[in-house]
Amino acid sequence: MVELAPLASSPEVTAAGETRAEARRPAALTDRFARWSVPVLPALAAFLIALYGLERRQLWRDEIATWAASTKSMEALRGLVEVTDAVIAPYYLLMHGWIAVFGESEASLRMPSIIAVALAAALTAVVGRKLFDPMTGLFAGLLVAVLPTVSRYAQEARPYALATAAVALATLLVLRAAERPTWLRWLAYAVVVAVAGLLHMVALLLLPAHMVYVLSLRRKKVILRWFLAAVAAVIPVVPLAWIGSEQAKQVSWIPEATWDSTNNEIVRVTGSVSVSALIIGLAVLGAVTLGRRGALLGTWAVAPFYVLLLISPVAALLIHRYVLFTLPAWCLLAVATVTRNVQPAAGTATSSSWRRVVLPAMLVVLCAAFALPMHATNRGIVVPGEPDLRGAVAVLAAEASAGDAVGIHAGYASRLQDGVNYYLRRADGPGLNVVFTAWPGGVPTYGRTCRNGECLRSAERLWLVGAPTDADQRAGMNPSLKQQLAGFEQVRVVRLTGVTVSLWQTTERA
Repeated sequence: MVELAPLASSPEVTAAGETRAEARRPAALTDRFARWSVPVLPALAAFLIALYGLERRQLWRDEIATWAASTKSMEALRGLVEVTDAVIAPYYLLMHGWIAVFGESEASLRMPSIIAVALAAALTAVVGRKLFDPMTGLFAGLLVAVLPTVSRYAQEARPYALATAAVALATLLVLRAAERPTWLRWLAYAVVVAVAGLLHMVALLLLPAHMVYVLSLRRKKVILRWFLAAVAAVIPVVPLAWIGSEQAKQVSWIPEATWDSTNNEIVRVTGSVSVSALIIGLAVLGAVTLGRRGALLGTWAVAPFYVLLLISPVAALLIHRYVLFTLPAWCLLAVATVTRNVQPAAGTATSSSWRRVVLPAMLVVLCAAFALPMHATNRGIVVPGEPDLRGAVAVLAAEASAGDAVGIHAGYASRLQDGVNYYLRRADGPGLNVVFTAWPGGVPTYGRTCRNGECLRSAERLWLVGAPTDADQRAGMNPSLKQQLAGFEQVRVVRLTGVTVSLWQTTERA
């Protein structure tokens, strides 16, 4: 009897009658889903949370500055940054291109920040997966997504969210480059670090954390290449830093940091005191128990605050939105501490796998619950008394007539003028122009259509947008402006939050 050998090409068959290849296919799909869900779920959560109520709050003073600068011509923008805001000129250039493609609505102006927040949450998850495991990364990314300050600055047309995403990406790239130190990987790292610094110079304070990690590896090749990449990344930022040092008055309102104020800013960085107490406590424990990884994340989280404290007598820059980029590190440390250091109670049969999923999930849910009331608070009026631009322009759109003049007389007059112009461009109503702008007591600045106040002599009605006051607004005016308005009489006043809109008519018509 002759035995027949099996055909070489015959596939192996499992007990269920499947080939081995067929059995591996569902497992491969499951692995692929698990791999992509780690960054995608936090990104989706952050995007949806940030998107909620996107246009509920009007643009505030700093966002108006973004719009005003980003809609200038290249020549005019160059002239602006030679005088002010040079350190965020790259962000204005980015927004200039964005507005040219997607328009200047409130949603459009804020959308780059929303996308950046989603990327920051996703990159936090990927960094966590690389440093620890997929579950740690997933829940750290979700924790970033639910923090009030994250959703708050996602709804802000300023560079803080973009810098946060760039710092998270730079951290991922330094891990990859240290793992396999090719020049191409170090080049990518240098480019992203430079981008982070160009978006917001304070973001370069990520470098001490990367240095701590690289030095802990004790590999000369990695240390040398990191140093060269870091130097190359800083070089493009130096000119901006030099110009910015000559424009220091732009941040003169920030008080000099103290130990107490530094600790307060650390607590404020999440947007919720209760959430900060929970996250910071866990993060500090993780920083001292997680070895090399804890040192990297701990330095990333803490060092920027205390470096800014150290340099505060020379340059006071410590304010929580400037160090928003530390949030991924705080969240990674907190979640990793839970998954690595919290042990099940003695005598229980709780499995390690259960603990590594349920406990960090509970942390995220708990922080989300504590943070929920603070989302509305953080997304509210940024500065007490911020002028109600929408309300002021609604009055003008409803009651002004073609040919009426509009004047601005208030503190931050130029910014108030930009805000009124922004909302006038979007309002239904007669086309109106701001013909003069004046600070209280200051010499008025007249627009191109009203040289030296000539248009006021021919106007029959003037709408004056100014600071909230119960007194006659002419009381604080410069004598030259008072003279221009001598022929007008106030006939109507509308008082809104942070702003007064008054109608003035010529005495002949009144």
